[in-house]
Amino acid sequence: MSTLFPVIIDAAAPEGAGCVRLRLVARPGDDALPDFEPGAHIDVMTPAGMIRQYSLCGPADDPSAYELCVKHEADSRGGSDSLCTQARQGMELQISGPRNAFSLPPAQHYILVAGGIGITPLLSMMVRLQRNSADWQLYYYVRVPGQAPFGDMLRESPCRDRVRFSQSLKNGYPDALDRPCADTAIMLCGPDGFMNAVYAHAIAAGWRADQIHTEYFRPTEPSHVLSDRPFDVVLAQSGQTVTVPAGQSIASALLAAGVDVSLSCEQGMCGACVVPLLSGEGDHRDMVLTEEEQGSHIALCCSRSRSPSLTLDM
Repeated sequence: MSTLFPVIIDAAAPEGAGCVRLRLVARPGDDALPDFEPGAHIDVMTPAGMIRQYSLCGPADDPSAYELCVKHEADSRGGSDSLCTQARQGMELQISGPRNAFSLPPAQHYILVAGGIGITPLLSMMVRLQRNSADWQLYYYVRVPGQAPFGDMLRESPCRDRVRFSQSLKNGYPDALDRPCADTAIMLCGPDGFMNAVYAHAIAAGWRADQIHTEYFRPTEPSHVLSDRPFDVVLAQSGQTVTVPAGQSIASALLAAGVDVSLSCEQGMCGACVVPLLSGEGDHRDMVLTEEEQGSHIALCCSRSRSPSLTLDM
């Protein structure tokens, strides 16, 4: 698990329909909050005792506070429910430092596409892009635009002409995706079905896969099960060899062998457990690493091996 540290809820207020916006600050006398870049997220220990990941939606150029927007999920197992119903000004929470698996790549043009609460990581991107006088557009899909999280702020923003609201993909995909353009990055975040549809539409229109950058809020259905054959993991720094049995993750096997592993979501979504892969062929099941990165790194919480052994830089 990532190292957590205490912060104070400076403000808690409704945001749109069914969401709560939280502003977190350092406790008096504590160190300043770590800097972050647009697209970053943090772990939050919820009042229910569950750790959940939330994108930082405030300006990255002002890290004096972290801003989150928590959707009250109808099928919540207690995490979002406890934050939405119990978070109060002055309450102390435990959080991790920021991590970023959804950073802005260098590009001449940017197309931001949000589905519902997927707007959150894109907000800090908008601020950064606007500050840098970049060329960008936001397409915001939400069932009831009048009740959209941050909808009022976006409609009143000086850059509101760059923002387009829509209720559904049935009303049309972003028109900017109809014409593939070099030196353009697509930043896509939202529910799985929404993201898969937009991604498929963009690929069919002729966009390159490496132009489409995504952030998932929950894992897609795994195409494998952990009951695969066992394999060995060699730790290059110590020379230790650990056998990973069928039905157990690399991370679990290493922890059982007394090896320290950084974990957070344990679903291949956050990147906390990614380590350098020195040799062997990984069976990658995460949603963080690009195809190019998979040649040199692996996520320990969910991935396995296609070769008899893997050598890790640990």
